[in-house]
Amino acid sequence: MKMLGNSSRGLLHIQKRLLYRTCILPIALYRFNLWFFKDAPIVKNINELRKMQCKAALWITGAFQTFPTDGIEAIAGLIPITLHMCRLNGRHHLRYGSILSSYAINSLLDSQHTKNHPPHRVATSKLTNKQRANLKSPIKDVNKHLDSIRNCFNPTFPLFSPGSRVVDHFSSKISFHSPSSSSDEDLFQHLQNLNYAFRSSQTSFFSTTIITDGGVKKSHVATAVAHIWSDNSIVQRLQINSINVTSVEAELIAIRLGLIPAMEKENVHNIILITDSIVAAKKIFESKIDPLQNIFIPVTSAVNSFFKRDGRNKIQF
Repeated sequence: MKMLGNSSRGLLHIQKRLLYRTCILPIALYRFNLWFFKDAPIVKNINELRKMQCKAALWITGAFQTFPTDGIEAIAGLIPITLHMCRLNGRHHLRYGSILSSYAINSLLDSQHTKNHPPHRVATSKLTNKQRANLKSPIKDVNKHLDSIRNCFNPTFPLFSPGSRVVDHFSSKISFHSPSSSSDEDLFQHLQNLNYAFRSSQTSFFSTTIITDGGVKKSHVATAVAHIWSDNSIVQRLQINSINVTSVEAELIAIRLGLIPAMEKENVHNIILITDSIVAAKKIFESKIDPLQNIFIPVTSAVNSFFKRDGRNKIQF
């Protein structure tokens, strides 16, 4: 790498760093998960990787070899190699939460993570407490990380499969309306359209309007509120509080809180949902794996049943 540049000529510092991150690190850390786990003898390997990154940092910055390693890595914009490995290893473990149930690795995990796969004869679920204590394997770390997952993923959920999605069958029954821009004129016009849609829905026997909002306070307590309007009056007030959720999660909870009860009402064919987060509303119909999947799966299932129940049913956001 030295022939590519030094402190006075050749590649720029940012180009050297990019070259190291994209070409050297992936090769050096290839399959490191097989030996980088708890209680494994990794001191020798870690020292070699630290020496490698120290040389790379000196090459990137053009500094002298007598400079402290931590300082040179900080100037070069490189995270300490051990922290970088811990981050990659943690992501690798969490990836087991979204693999298919047919993968053979599921049979080696604890019973709550096997995804109905028959356990192997040497699976961790069949080990005694003494054997578990003496076990030194990446599988042990995988089980520990999977236990810490707060959100569950289901990559094979039927309504998220191509051809079975709600938007594949009922795209004409779903519409999203938002301001074309953030200018005062467009915002005013959008507000006028909302007022007109609200008044029109209140005069129809087959229409109902849902107004939702969600927010997170400084105390990390989120509040989700939903009001269901019909015939110019609030027929249902719903509110729920949650902790340790994001603002998008709070908006999704509010949408779920109001939309599901409204779809269960008889003689309702047109639902107008007013929310200040169209992004959260669109997540209901996304088919990709999302950390918020456990929130909008019940809404997606209810929307699918609502559209199948009557051909006149539709929802406007």
